[in-house]
Amino acid sequence: MSEPSEHQRGSDDAPTPGDAEEGATEATVRPARTELTFRAAPADEPGGNTEYATRRTPSGEPGGDTEYAWRGKRADAGGGGTELTPRPATGEPTGSPGTVAVGRTPDGWDGTETADATPGRTEPRVPTRPSQRSGRMTRPRPTVRRLGAGLVTIPTVEPVDPAEVVMQDPVVAEGRRFCWRCGKPVGRATPTRPSTTAGTCETCGAPYDFRPSLHPGDRVAGQYEIQGCLAHGGLGWIYLAIDRNVSDRWVVLKGLLHAGDTEAQAVAMAERQFLAEVVHPSIVKIHNFVEHPGPDGNPVGYIVMEYVGGRSLRNLLDARPTPERMPVTEAIAYVLEVLPALDYLHSLGLAYNDLKPDNIMVTEDRVELIDLGAVAAFESYGNLYGTRGFQAPEIPRTGPTVASDIYTVGRTLAVLTLNMPMQQGAYCDGIPNPDEQPVLARHEFFHRLLLRATDPDPARRFPTARVFANQLTGVLREILAVETGTEHPQLSTLFSPPRTCFGTAEYVAQTDGLVDGLERDTLLRARDVAAALQVPLIDPADPSAPLLAGAAHPEPRHALDELRHARQRAGAEPGGAPASFELEVTLAEARAHLDLGEPAAARLLLDRLGDTTAPPASDWRIDWYLGVAELLDRDYERAFGRFDAVLQALPGEIAPKLALAATAELILQHWDSDDPEQWRAYAEQYYATVWRTDRGVVAAAFGLARQLAAADAIAAAVRALDQVPPASRYYADARMTAILMLLTSAPVDELDEATLHLAAARVQALPPGESRTGQLRVLVLGTALGWLQAGRTPKSPDAEIFRAPFTERELRRGIEADLRALARTAPGRNHRYALVDLANAIRAKSWI
Repeated sequence: MSEPSEHQRGSDDAPTPGDAEEGATEATVRPARTELTFRAAPADEPGGNTEYATRRTPSGEPGGDTEYAWRGKRADAGGGGTELTPRPATGEPTGSPGTVAVGRTPDGWDGTETADATPGRTEPRVPTRPSQRSGRMTRPRPTVRRLGAGLVTIPTVEPVDPAEVVMQDPVVAEGRRFCWRCGKPVGRATPTRPSTTAGTCETCGAPYDFRPSLHPGDRVAGQYEIQGCLAHGGLGWIYLAIDRNVSDRWVVLKGLLHAGDTEAQAVAMAERQFLAEVVHPSIVKIHNFVEHPGPDGNPVGYIVMEYVGGRSLRNLLDARPTPERMPVTEAIAYVLEVLPALDYLHSLGLAYNDLKPDNIMVTEDRVELIDLGAVAAFESYGNLYGTRGFQAPEIPRTGPTVASDIYTVGRTLAVLTLNMPMQQGAYCDGIPNPDEQPVLARHEFFHRLLLRATDPDPARRFPTARVFANQLTGVLREILAVETGTEHPQLSTLFSPPRTCFGTAEYVAQTDGLVDGLERDTLLRARDVAAALQVPLIDPADPSAPLLAGAAHPEPRHALDELRHARQRAGAEPGGAPASFELEVTLAEARAHLDLGEPAAARLLLDRLGDTTAPPASDWRIDWYLGVAELLDRDYERAFGRFDAVLQALPGEIAPKLALAATAELILQHWDSDDPEQWRAYAEQYYATVWRTDRGVVAAAFGLARQLAAADAIAAAVRALDQVPPASRYYADARMTAILMLLTSAPVDELDEATLHLAAARVQALPPGESRTGQLRVLVLGTALGWLQAGRTPKSPDAEIFRAPFTERELRRGIEADLRALARTAPGRNHRYALVDLANAIRAKSWI
């Protein structure tokens, strides 16, 4: 069996005495004494499993526990089993590989390897016996599976035979022995005495005993037959056992609290009974809570969990060559699998408290949360466990909350994907800058997501695990769109679809001057952008939603009337209006005023709302509507700041990115900036992100093409427009805009002949019945004529354009015919005459 990595080692693999003292800290939660114990990775691998546990009891409690649970096939399942203890000769079952899922990933055990080989510890060498194969055919296991809403392909993890992870010589190395209460080194050799595995801490007087209290063959509660030790954690040894009362299934036993604290043992047994009722497919199953006499005769509580064979995310991460981290898409896919489990716990009023790579187990067929030992009720101050570098900083002040769990998810994602700096054996607070981490430089919105999830202010984090999952999925889709070149659209639950399109006709509308004689510009207009942008949706589960259902009227005046009636109905409700009503009705009124082009009235409502009733989770909607108001007021720079705040809150949404791109373009057109290239880069970047991710947002394709054309990247601009699908109503506009960009890509005398032929071919390929085809023909022929008059000649004397010889005479004849055709449809007499005069002036000379 291979040697495990440093990160796979147990809490008995803690740092040297100096490291332990340096890492120990104390936090205050309530007036009662807070005691923390730490265990850190070795000095040469400081990022290992640095953990601490905070417990509120008068006598103090152990910390740094690393615990876990497993699920697997029962011990008598056939195939590749290993016998661990003597069994009856008749009907004797054999062990089998299981599917591991660890409660809290045991220090020193990863589901595939043993704890690290330290002096006094050897790798297990358990005698095996041949598997008993049945005659039944078995299907080959799949080598990959899809996670993260089915978007990411992940290699499967092989199941693990539980016999292979039992330690042959369970000894805690001397350098890994620390007091469970104060965290100071104990049992170490000195010049005057040898090392000891049991005794009393010289610092706090707590007893310690690093010897296993359970041995192979012992039966706990008359039911669980111990097979051996799996690893040593902060609360003692973790044991593999067989449940002799239930089909000889594999189970795992671990201590609830350190055996030295009898009073705390009784409290913990009572507090943890509710965990047996937690049932979720992504949470390890707890079977039982039992007691067994300890070496001193006092009862020791154990939690009995299912056995699950697999590998933790820490193990998968450590298996990669240093300093390589996990791909962002893979890390997101794993985390998305456990967020529903967190949401489930939160729905029960529970916080998980200790999410980290060690506690996410990947099995053959699922991803599971392991170790419910740190689970606690919201805002409780009893047994609080966590890991430095992952735990939210406000925990001592607020207790466990949804926000504190969200923080641990963000930190877990950061550790999986970034080379996080460390100090004193723990990951440093904060998220590195993009200039330090190329991953963050490549994926701006992943960076924004990490910043919000780990915001020092709990009120500014994602409000729920479900919202976090939605935003994380949006970020995943954007990253996959970049990496695969395939769109990955997602229907937003927070925004409506775009109400219309903007910026699609500015280029081609210029050609309408040939028909009506009116001049047009190519500038984007703020009112068009504001009318097209998505609008925030009210949560259907909000108690105010039924009261405002009638206000969803397309005509804003009627909507305002309905909202006035809604206020009256809410006032007549028994018990008054819902708490959220004032916020929701005011936002709806502001939207109606914006649709009417009344930004001042909308801003008055929103400013008053921001000062009074808006909860932090809804602040982004206020910023959104204020941004639209400032667009209409042409205060583009402030509007950009508003939309940027929305993006910071919702990094996985398309809507704020489209709004930012359009606002940056408006700034370029209407404001003399000291750094115009910065705004052009913003517009290009955000348009590109939207278009790559969702080809249904056609405004982004036109905006991206405009920015690329401004940067002289004409070929890229045309490619963007060519990606507009034929089913889109803007398909013809996209094709015609591409033609105009080709014709204006350089001065006429510098144009490439191939460009002229390409433009002509594109005109011929326009959909039948396109009204602007004649206008485009005139422009192509006129450009070709100017090209010839500039002294350029076709490469071939037989060259053709629009199936006519590429000569000046034929070009003039073609232009004349098209101008006369346009004159016949001109709406005004004066312009009709002008077109006829122009046709006469340009026609080929004749001697007849």
